[in-house]
Amino acid sequence: MTAEQIGSLRSALKECLAGFRPYFRRQKTFDCLQKYLAGLMADIPRKSIEPMALAAGVPVRTLQEFLSFVVWDHPRIDDAMQRLVADCCVSSRALGILDASGHPKQGDKTPGV
Repeated sequence: MTAEQIGSLRSALKECLAGFRPYFRRQKTFDCLQKYLAGLMADIPRKSIEPMALAAGVPVRTLQEFLSFVVWDHPRIDDAMQRLVADCCVSSRALGILDASGHPKQGDKTPGV
């Protein structure tokens, strides 16, 4: 996505993410989630932390610390995501699949190790 396209979605993304605010103790941490997602959607060739942070306009270390040190309540966030999808996609013909087949984190130093 281009910067203009991301900008046009900013208010919709903010509204969608508002339902996840209760799962973060601090507003600053929640803000990092929004910046991280903006980086994932950015029109950049590499989706590693440095280019994503630069595209989102935040210090690289900020996103590194967000991914390395924030403790996630995975079951509660998964439940919230499932409720969000179910509420938005109500239809007798709808099928929802939330695929968590990514690489599990192993270790406790950095994401993905």
